[in-house]
Amino acid sequence: MFAAGVCVYSFFISKNNFDFNYCDVVLLSLGMFFLLAFANTHNDIIDFEIDKINRPKRPLPGGKINFKTARIVAFACFLAAIILGFISGFEFALLFTAIGILCFAYNKFLKGLPLVGNLAVALLTTTPIIVPMLKFKFLQPELLNLAFFAFMLTFAREITKDIEDSEGDKALGLKTLPVLLGANLSFSLVLICEFQCLVMLALFKWSLFFAILPCIALSVIFACLKKWRFSQTILKATMLAGLAVFYIYII
Repeated sequence: MFAAGVCVYSFFISKNNFDFNYCDVVLLSLGMFFLLAFANTHNDIIDFEIDKINRPKRPLPGGKINFKTARIVAFACFLAAIILGFISGFEFALLFTAIGILCFAYNKFLKGLPLVGNLAVALLTTTPIIVPMLKFKFLQPELLNLAFFAFMLTFAREITKDIEDSEGDKALGLKTLPVLLGANLSFSLVLICEFQCLVMLALFKWSLFFAILPCIALSVIFACLKKWRFSQTILKATMLAGLAVFYIYII
């Protein structure tokens, strides 16, 4: 649902420069919804053993749904995304297919590799922001900055999530960055990403910098206290805060 909302949001930022068909916005936003639903469902299927250790209350390890149902839901969501993309334009069918394949590759092969999986997730997060630029065939500066913000913040959150999950990942033989280098060195990379976010905001609009700084500072404080779950939750909230303040200060 979040991805669909970001897609709608990005179209409304583009509205300053372009008129758009609301039907296209609905179709493409629903396409993003089904695409991410596929990615999350397939992720739950692949991560069953990991989630039994790290997140036993999730639907599959908790026994709320079975594997057959999960596979049917995943396939149906992927197919729906491609159909909706095709209705909006052949390029979107290709985009959604490529993103779906990337999601599959991430869940199946890339997740256990250091940095590669984290970069894949960060790239996926920027897709709803890129969709309007692809639709209008114009690189809008506001959306480019927002995409950079989303990419770097998501990358930082994924590393933080890997730090939190390192025990379960290590037990299953995954080679994530925290498993290979430890929590402290991995957190150094998180700090670099967060710093880059702040630099971009300062260069773009100082008001955005001061609005986001407290959220990132709070995330760093929780991380220094080894409260990794709280730290990544704050980073997720920072993403929402960033979307809000971007809209306030740009529109």
